[in-house]
Amino acid sequence: MPNFCKKLFAASLALALAAGLALTAFAVQPFAEKQFFQTGDYDICYRVVPAKGEQVGRIFFIHGMVSSTVYWEELAGLFSQAGYLCAMIDLPGFGYSTRESKDVSSKPREEICAELMERLAPDGKWIVAGHSMGCGVALNMAVMYPEKVEALLLYAAAAGGGPGGGQMDIDPELMGLATPLLRPLLYMKPVVHLLAAAANADLCYGLRYDISKIVDPLKLPGTVTSIFYMSQRTTPVDLDAAAKLDIPILLLWAENDYIVGDQMAESLTAALPNAQSQTMRGGHMFTEQFSPEAFERSMEFLGK
Repeated sequence: MPNFCKKLFAASLALALAAGLALTAFAVQPFAEKQFFQTGDYDICYRVVPAKGEQVGRIFFIHGMVSSTVYWEELAGLFSQAGYLCAMIDLPGFGYSTRESKDVSSKPREEICAELMERLAPDGKWIVAGHSMGCGVALNMAVMYPEKVEALLLYAAAAGGGPGGGQMDIDPELMGLATPLLRPLLYMKPVVHLLAAAANADLCYGLRYDISKIVDPLKLPGTVTSIFYMSQRTTPVDLDAAAKLDIPILLLWAENDYIVGDQMAESLTAALPNAQSQTMRGGHMFTEQFSPEAFERSMEFLGK
């Protein structure tokens, strides 16, 4: 695709992010399967899908930017049928977990994930799956808590682990004031569907996409401010340490991903010499749109 088309997709996705972050407080009821645990100042939302039949392993799913546990529903369901216990977390600031703010005593996302892993399976090991921003957290988990991570499934990996990799020097409180200016975009449903199409590189899929899966959790107050606090509190990925990981790592990319561009994908692939890299159809959210194919590729990798 010509470069100007890629730039158009990127601009559209940036607008989609702005639209999502514009949402403010509404009466929103989370999904029935939600569970919470408290750690420090955070109430963390998570979901667990038990293994069907004999349990053969555990998978811990970490979502990407402006996403939540709902992103993994299809893929986790498939892994559950294959005998894996699946746990999905809403990272701080997303889904129904506590928003980052000046009143919250910050705790690294990796530490929170490790606490939940230990809570669910004391002394157990996990396959950790990440999407986009969540791949940075997954890589950090493998480096910081090697006793808990036996393999990594990294889908559309954004190596920095978050916007700015913890280096964005922007006043979160000031950025939060922009929320009322962006909120009207929420009600332009055709526009939101088109932006979903851009994220998936598929117009038909975007037009029928259930946009509530993304926007409903973002209706909670403080989301905009939280994003910018998160960007300052993110633990950058130590790629030198990650390069030395001696565990199975799958890097699965999408051929039409205009969020994680070719340069970022090539850079991370080069930084992880022991990883297996594959490319499949779809856009940035391919593991949701094409869950069965992503599942089959992941199972083949794990089988090896």
